[in-house]
Amino acid sequence: MVVTNPFTEEHNLLRESFAAFVEKEITPNIEHWEKNKICEREVFRKMGEQGFFGVSFPVAYGGSGMDMWSAVVIGEELSKAGIGGLSMSLYAHTYLPLPAINALGTEEQKQKYLVPALKGEKVAALGITEPGAGSDVGGIKTTAVDKGDHFVVNGAKTFITNGTMADFVLLAVRTGEGHSLSLLIFDTKTPGFSANSIHNKLGMHSSDTAELFFENCIVPKSALLGEKDFGFYYIMSNFQEERLIASVTSTQAADSAMEKAKQYMKEREAFGRPIGKFQVLRHKLAKMSIAVETCRSVTYRAVAEYIESGPAAYKIISIAKAYTSEQAFEVINEALQIHGGWGYMEDFGLARALRDIRLVTVGAGTTEIMYEIISKIEIDEVKHKKQMIKQRA
Repeated sequence: MVVTNPFTEEHNLLRESFAAFVEKEITPNIEHWEKNKICEREVFRKMGEQGFFGVSFPVAYGGSGMDMWSAVVIGEELSKAGIGGLSMSLYAHTYLPLPAINALGTEEQKQKYLVPALKGEKVAALGITEPGAGSDVGGIKTTAVDKGDHFVVNGAKTFITNGTMADFVLLAVRTGEGHSLSLLIFDTKTPGFSANSIHNKLGMHSSDTAELFFENCIVPKSALLGEKDFGFYYIMSNFQEERLIASVTSTQAADSAMEKAKQYMKEREAFGRPIGKFQVLRHKLAKMSIAVETCRSVTYRAVAEYIESGPAAYKIISIAKAYTSEQAFEVINEALQIHGGWGYMEDFGLARALRDIRLVTVGAGTTEIMYEIISKIEIDEVKHKKQMIKQRA
């Protein structure tokens, strides 16, 4: 599947509008948010008021009813702002819990949570990772004990984006043995719930990251999302949009870093001439350009296949996530190197970009997990092809 230019005039107008929003509401505040390690609720409200959260959600719930390419536009323009922490908080609100609620929720759940979340009136979070369970979703230990007309939740989560800000958490809980997990829409005003901010992070400083604690929290049965004990499968399906957006933002982060390096090579002089005249740096730039273009190609192909096939496109999505996150780190690192000592300073934004992008190889499934998914698919495909050949013989 070859994707050239997937964007329509409607997408281009959205890009123009959102770029203006970023310039007005985000760019002037970046240094303040980063320095003080804060993520302000006001940004969520303003995003919701302008309809930027709901671009790919149904009109019936306050969305714009556009396709997934509209989400790509938002992801790219946010990434251009160069503040990975805030970008992560905004897309973690939109594309981690909300697609599942949209797909599985009752009408009551959608009206109570999806509608105000798209308006920016409520902040959402996804609660999966635990102190002892990250990539191993099946190892989740937070329990929800069925008490007839309600559940009693006990346990802890960690590294939760929007954790202290969230009005509700799409919470993964154990309701049985093995893969018997369920999803609850957990209201953070529930007695027994508490959250602590995590600040000692390498990067993503402007993102709200937290530990969550649940002590005998009584949750009504109406909070159950989808069917009981099917949570593991819902999580595996829901991860795909998260990984797609991660691929989009990684690609754009790499592109932005390359553009900074290109401009610096034109302006900076050494030994009596612009450093862009030195072959070693020109070749670095060429390699960066190749990496960015291949990242964009595989990401756009993954988006196109997701639009066509949904979560069944998980192979190409896993490839895109693994490749773009690793390549983005390499490109940004090279851009910093080209800037020399200035790249190590905060002035050009590359130091922050390098810190922030490092998380993308870990979040939404580590690169190693992506490799495992891809390798299993390849082996299964080989087995399937051999069986077909044997049957024909």
